[in-house]
Amino acid sequence: MSWLLRLVVAGTVGLHLAADRLPEGSAWGIWPYTILPPPVAYGAAIVVLLLTITPLNDAVGRWIKRLWDALPGKSHPNRWFALVALLSGFPFWLFRIRHLEWGDAAFIVKALEYTGEDRPIWTIYNWQSPLTIFLHARLWLLFNPLSSIGVDTLYALTSIFSGIVFVYVLLCLAAQLGRDRLERILIFGLVATTGAMQLFFGYVENYTLMSTGLMLTLYLSVRCMRDQLSLVWPSTALAITNTFHPSTIVMWPAILFMAWWKARELSAERGNKMRVWGALIVPPLIVFIALALFMTLGGHGVMALFSDDRPGGADAIPFVPLYEIKTPWQHYTMFSLAHMLDWANEHFLISPFGFFLLVYVLIVEAKQRLNITSHRDTYEQGILFFLTIASISYLVWTFIWNPDYGGRKDWDLFAPSAFVYTLLASYAWTRQADTSGGNPQNKAILARHALLLIAASALHSGAWIYSNTLPR
Repeated sequence: MSWLLRLVVAGTVGLHLAADRLPEGSAWGIWPYTILPPPVAYGAAIVVLLLTITPLNDAVGRWIKRLWDALPGKSHPNRWFALVALLSGFPFWLFRIRHLEWGDAAFIVKALEYTGEDRPIWTIYNWQSPLTIFLHARLWLLFNPLSSIGVDTLYALTSIFSGIVFVYVLLCLAAQLGRDRLERILIFGLVATTGAMQLFFGYVENYTLMSTGLMLTLYLSVRCMRDQLSLVWPSTALAITNTFHPSTIVMWPAILFMAWWKARELSAERGNKMRVWGALIVPPLIVFIALALFMTLGGHGVMALFSDDRPGGADAIPFVPLYEIKTPWQHYTMFSLAHMLDWANEHFLISPFGFFLLVYVLIVEAKQRLNITSHRDTYEQGILFFLTIASISYLVWTFIWNPDYGGRKDWDLFAPSAFVYTLLASYAWTRQADTSGGNPQNKAILARHALLLIAASALHSGAWIYSNTLPR
């Protein structure tokens, strides 16, 4: 087992145990661990640390393998995917969030529950989250008179439903990317244990439905890169996802790359390439025109994008300022220590090992003087480049976009990025490990590393999710 991985996991666990000795404002990404009762906090940490011992790690791995081998019906994976996804709804509900502290949750609940005659149009038609706000507003107006259901409960239910679909799509995506059972478990396990999964535990905000749309876009894109689907499907999926939350627009550079890659593979015939570019351009145009017409008929047309619903939050300033703070909605300048700390805390909270894995793969490749794409087929290279562009786009956006409430309260705004770059990290790691050749030693090492990192990631995210089950 790699000494570097052991050191990173041990250091991460130690950091969690020492969280209460650090300033909460500067270490909020690990602070949720302080909420755990000491016996649970230390007991869980010890269990993870024991997995750094190779014989113990192997013993747990063998037990998991025996359990897997005993399961029936493995020749019908989609049935298992559906069952696992449905069962995930139980923890999503049992450990759902019990407060409205994060993001705009309290504001959304108050705004959508208002029934006065002077109710603002933006509480139903809103360009900042068009279909998300409309869906919840209409469902609440429909069901509240019958059942007295609150907006918060309605959001919780759609969050859990989104999570169930997300898990199913993630399992399908892992089956596409993984070349064997181990790789599929690794990819699924690392993404499913990110802190960003909090979005599906009854979360009250506008980032849950869009996260499921984002995962569906990634799945369809991988299938498109493998010539299993037309480009029109991921293009349409992303366009519709944009209508639930416009922050997902940052995925378009990756879709644009995919169109270029597909056109590059075709013959020189102009008609073939034009069909590819048409599949890229036509779906978002149709979706946007339909959305604009829908919003206009609702009395809140495109001009609202330049007034009430302008991008940039409360002060209409979208980006972190370079040199000077000018409004109460700005909390730091671009390259200040405060911004760097917030950004680091954000990504540690939503994916404690995502960045590390990417750096680890780069170090190993540099050490071995290999290019991760030099010995892969065209499909592998295309998928790797696609995920890399998507991850870079998302990471740059999380760095330059200004969170009105500050990084901690607005953690959910940037949380979906974790799904993208953690997927890239796990996928690149499996390719760097090169288990496809059937080398037993490589497989055993990768299995140990996967078990250790998934357990450590679950420790971190479990504490974060538990902390949100407590009322505030």
